[in-house]
Amino acid sequence: MDGDAASVERALSSGDIHELLKVWEDFNSGETWREVSATGSDQALEAAAQFLAGVREVAALEALRANAKAVELLTARRWYVIKSAREAGATWAQIGEALGITKQAAHDFYRRKIGEQEKYLSDVHEATAARAVMEEANED
Repeated sequence: MDGDAASVERALSSGDIHELLKVWEDFNSGETWREVSATGSDQALEAAAQFLAGVREVAALEALRANAKAVELLTARRWYVIKSAREAGATWAQIGEALGITKQAAHDFYRRKIGEQEKYLSDVHEATAARAVMEEANED
């Protein structure tokens, strides 16, 4: 258990999206197999015990922390993918649809992120290229 806690804490502090998602998955898989073991059949108990022996123990609050950090990372990096989609010819309407939001919300999100990049990372951010895809196809 102590090894599990240390492993989970390393994943939470790493900022690695794969490690964060693994913590989330370990929690959910563990919960599923604990539910299976509660069915009471010998076969279910055996299968659950076998699986649970090989998965690290993750507390619900740790899983929630991992989820929050993963969502934060994914959202922060979303603007890169929007830029790639625009460069590949996607319209703001298509991008909005893919994200489950309006085209205006997608455009606004991207514009805000470009502003943040210019403000906080101006030495490494290519503002001209980022802004070019924002304005290219105002017809959509």
